Amino acid sequence: MLRYNKKIIAHKIIVCDNLFSQGTGLMFRTRKSLDDTAWLFVFNRSQRVGVTMLFVFFPIDIVFLDKDDKIVELKESLRPFRNYMSVSKISKFIELEKGTIKKYHMKHGSKVTFDYKKS
Repeated sequence: MLRYNKKIIAHKIIVCDNLFSQGTGLMFRTRKSLDDTAWLFVFNRSQRVGVTMLFVFFPIDIVFLDKDDKIVELKESLRPFRNYMSVSKISKFIELEKGTIKKYHMKHGSKVTFDYKKS
């Protein structure tokens, strides 16, 4: 479950913590893949990351987190077939339905909490 400011953003979290899952993510999936679902990308060390929207056919919001799960960067409405390189070094990022950042008034420095099982 993904929470922000004590509100549930998504009941389901899909963890992408290996090369294959991180490389494919939302590719060739439908918008329905984000219904009540957060896609969490987890890295072994803090680093700048590139996000590609190759073969993702709908825009998404991305929340970039540090090792303490605090928001260090927000990217709203990343469009299909575009790329984005994080400005900050991050430990995790979350792909969410377009409009989530605005809907929940997500801000830099705020903490995100989630419960998930590592694969």
